[in-house]
Amino acid sequence: LAEELKEFVKAKWSDPSDPTKGFDFLYLDAADYNSFPEGTVVARETTVEGKKVYAMDAIIGEGLKSTAGGIGVENLKGSGLIAGET
Repeated sequence: LAEELKEFVKAKWSDPSDPTKGFDFLYLDAADYNSFPEGTVVARETTVEGKKVYAMDAIIGEGLKSTAGGIGVENLKGSGLIAGET
């Protein structure tokens, strides 16, 4: 996940009273989505609790400082952590 996005990403929980049941999608509020350069995320407009949000389909990171050299290392680090746990 691009560093600049981390603090803005929210989850649409399947059951808000029990997060252990997982989530439906990750999203950005409309204001946060619009604050990033075009090409940062691929998202579709939807609603959560009556508010317009953008459900993220992909994180591209185009134009962000943390992805200037690519995001491959972060992906490999995460994959290594997952593999170590399974």
